[in-house]
Amino acid sequence: MNWLNLISIPFVLFFAWTKGRGLIRWLLIAYLLGFWSFIPLLIVKTKPVKLYKIPRFFTEFITARNFKKQLKEVRYPTDIQREV
Repeated sequence: MNWLNLISIPFVLFFAWTKGRGLIRWLLIAYLLGFWSFIPLLIVKTKPVKLYKIPRFFTEFITARNFKKQLKEVRYPTDIQREV
């Protein structure tokens, strides 16, 4: 174990994230191998990065709230025609 291994961990984790790999596994590999863990990381295939989806009920709630705010600003039918 070397202090250089601890410095390599954030770099390896960021590179593993961009390659779409599991971070905990690569954290352990970087802890044990240090900067040498870049070699197997360069060999593995790239997977698409998983981004979290916003739940549908939350987006519906936000759009309904925004729509209500916009309706409060409307006083005359000409106000609606101006926005379109």
